[in-house]
Amino acid sequence: MQSTKRICVGKYKQSDVTMYTTPAVRCCGFAGDNVFVGTDNGLLILKDGQFVPFDAVSGKVNALYAAADGVLWCASGNDVYRITDANATLWQSFASEARGFAEDEKRLWILTADELFREENGTAVRHCRVEMGNGTCIAAYGDGGVFVFNGQALLGLHGKRPRWGGVIPALSDMPTNQVTALAGDRWGHLFVGTPQGLVLYDGKSAWYTSKEIRDLPDESVTALAIAPDGSRYIGTDGGLILQRGVRRSYYGAGRWLPSGRVTAIGVHPVDDAIWVGTDSGVSCISFKEMTLAEKAEHFQTVAEKYHIREDYFSYRNLHEAGNMDNGTVEISDNDGLWTGSFLAAMALKYAVTKDEHALDLARKAMRALIKLFTVTEIDGFPARAYRRPGEDRFGNGDPEWHLTEDEKGALEWKGETSSDETAGHFFGLSYYYDMCADDNEKADISKTICACVDHILKNGYTLCDADGLPTTWAHWGPHELNRVDYWRYERGINAFELLCMLRTAYHMSGDEKYMDEYKRLIKEEHYAINCMQHKMEDAHENHIDDHLGFLTAATLLRYEEDSHLKSMLLSGLLHHWQYERVERCPFFNLIFGHYADGECCDLDTAVQSMKDLPMSFIDYPIRNSHRKDLVWTDDAIAFGGRRQLAEPLPYDEKLVNNFDGDPFRADGNRGTGVNLPTIFLLPYWYGRWCGLIED
Repeated sequence: MQSTKRICVGKYKQSDVTMYTTPAVRCCGFAGDNVFVGTDNGLLILKDGQFVPFDAVSGKVNALYAAADGVLWCASGNDVYRITDANATLWQSFASEARGFAEDEKRLWILTADELFREENGTAVRHCRVEMGNGTCIAAYGDGGVFVFNGQALLGLHGKRPRWGGVIPALSDMPTNQVTALAGDRWGHLFVGTPQGLVLYDGKSAWYTSKEIRDLPDESVTALAIAPDGSRYIGTDGGLILQRGVRRSYYGAGRWLPSGRVTAIGVHPVDDAIWVGTDSGVSCISFKEMTLAEKAEHFQTVAEKYHIREDYFSYRNLHEAGNMDNGTVEISDNDGLWTGSFLAAMALKYAVTKDEHALDLARKAMRALIKLFTVTEIDGFPARAYRRPGEDRFGNGDPEWHLTEDEKGALEWKGETSSDETAGHFFGLSYYYDMCADDNEKADISKTICACVDHILKNGYTLCDADGLPTTWAHWGPHELNRVDYWRYERGINAFELLCMLRTAYHMSGDEKYMDEYKRLIKEEHYAINCMQHKMEDAHENHIDDHLGFLTAATLLRYEEDSHLKSMLLSGLLHHWQYERVERCPFFNLIFGHYADGECCDLDTAVQSMKDLPMSFIDYPIRNSHRKDLVWTDDAIAFGGRRQLAEPLPYDEKLVNNFDGDPFRADGNRGTGVNLPTIFLLPYWYGRWCGLIED
């Protein structure tokens, strides 16, 4: 259990990916600064950001091997080429097809379909024939330790006069003779890839599968590499598994690979970049030294370039899958909520750094939020969003959109505003009020906040729409929350929200009427008791209320000073965090940590999640359900949900989702949208502001 009050992050290795379209890849390797991939139609070299034919080798390439001395060996048909930098020379032609290479501590081995050769003084010397021919893969270690698979048996080289010892399941504990890849380490341990998983062999008689060693994956292995530092790179028919130190990562198709089936693996000897060949292209998974502060600047740049429309911050819809530059900012039902989150992130940044650009962005977002209140011409009632002629679906006749105009001309605004919007408005505007606002801005914000609370109180604790009816979800009254069964799920969270709104209005205005109503609801309608367990446990099905609950906690707990009331509110926060703890959400952890008075808040987990977040939030198609290492649960079905993961995957393996999204899904997305950079910006600047993170 980690219980430190602060964590200093420093530099870490941030993973990123670049993908290249090529024909199906058979192998990959390096010579100097050059990257090569082998295909059925010849050798390709990376030039100016794309793979182009390397004319010296035009036939099918079976194997590439980057030797310790920097030479790249290439097997094409019966020929073996020696490549240095970008120069290739034909080294040797053999009587049968060249299949592979391996190096022990003293020499290079060359495997053909029928024979094994060793390299001596620049020439190929025949060592022995491969029993029954059809050598498919090779591994070497030590001084002359060689294993070859011939399609039926694992052959181990031994004896004064070279001979093969054959290993088959019928005469050993070998679990299967379906071998797809071999790799050995310097100690003579042999890692054997099979369709049933990765198997470990001691080279003598002991075989181990995942039944004995859980770290051996059960996935169907298609390629295998072991780096000099002992890291294991395991290609499967669904992605790449990296086992480096205590780190275990899964790189799947969509975000990390062009397709799921890994056909080749190469680890660059200089920068540790992983080059992964697949049926439909190549990925370069790179690792760059950076800080969380640098990552925050990256996401702020993305936010400003791709996610802002008329100073509103929202999702980006892509007109071409994966292409950030071909898209538009979504006019969403939650423009107020998302803009409020961005506003808070920039206000927190300004509080920490006094950066004037952050202040300018925050100021624009603040004014945009206030406009959502004024554009409706209903005192205290905020629109969800507005759109103008020429924008998506303007004038389509939807009755929730209402035509009006402003200084720029015609527009229509959307009603049916929800509690999500008020939570976002009060969260964002309160942080700007406390950290950025001048006196005039404080007056404007206070007027807006108080008008909203007045509207809610006047209309029976609801937001009342243009048609005179309460909106569907914006209900906060005790006559519903405390006395109507079908509002039971909202009893705690909506009581929490209303107390927050009243306390915020009092903080900004000093008007005792808000404090009087606050006290009445606590004394007469047990609203503080409602808050003590505001999260309804639901098998992790409803994530919207999780988001709203932590936004509300981050606002109300800043203002509540009474120790007895604060103790009750903290009971609710503790219960909510303990229930959501499995999600490893950095924002939730940091909010809890700020008020946990030094108790464990999984701060290290929060920071790790922030590190793991990918550099692109495009909703690439992600598929994990085929993986054999996942644990599933049906608990959510009872709450109207579906079968889901028992525990969310790491942030670099799962779908990128906002704080109100479902992290328990294994599969999803189409690559046509971009999630919100506040997923990183908000927890980062919150952590910096409250002193839990040092960078």
